Amino acid sequence: YATAKGSNLTVYSELPKSVVTTPPSSTSSTSSTVASKVAAIPRTGLNSAGVKKTADGYEFTNPTYYKNPLVVEVLENQGDWMKVLITARPNHTTGWIKADDVTIAATDFHMELDLSTFHLKVFQGAVVFVETDVVIGKDSTPTPVGRFFVTEKIKNPSDTGIYGAWILPINGYSEVLDTFDNGLPQVAFHGTNQPELVRTKSSNGCVRIPNDVVVKIAGAIPAGTPIDIFATTP
Repeated sequence: YATAKGSNLTVYSELPKSVVTTPPSSTSSTSSTVASKVAAIPRTGLNSAGVKKTADGYEFTNPTYYKNPLVVEVLENQGDWMKVLITARPNHTTGWIKADDVTIAATDFHMELDLSTFHLKVFQGAVVFVETDVVIGKDSTPTPVGRFFVTEKIKNPSDTGIYGAWILPINGYSEVLDTFDNGLPQVAFHGTNQPELVRTKSSNGCVRIPNDVVVKIAGAIPAGTPIDIFATTP
């Protein structure tokens, strides 16, 4: 994953024509899941919490709205340029950043969520670090599937609120909601004050985790940790 150095990170939808990449890389941004029922995020006229659409792509403010370092997931390293997964809708949108604009780090943590079994596993390397059953989105507001990453870690002032001890936003948005609670419909993994709802479809798309488990996860993983969400485990 890459962390922005400056106060802004420019993400280009396409590489400049003068830049030659190593095959089989694509030179344009992509999206493997198209949110056909809802509009793009960010877009002109929508409060995007530190993210805006530009003529060439996107501009992200660093630090984030919650005052954490801005992180993106690196998909390809082409030397002077990097292909990255960003926080945008359609989900799984990618773009290109200049390598000089970021610092690179790695993690051996990754997360896998099987929606069909309500089961979340957090791996450290090949070893299961922690696993738990969770709450997922209702059929009318489903949790999106695909590859995502944790964008930041937000500690709540109280462990007893509806979002529990920690919020771990991911780079995906709801694919049916255009706004949520007067803000963006960004999906997050977070704690809960209703553990009795575990193993049910009860959320607006977020993943609710028992508080003792989310505390353990947040204490171990860095922002940038990849997450694979499956309809069923492949």
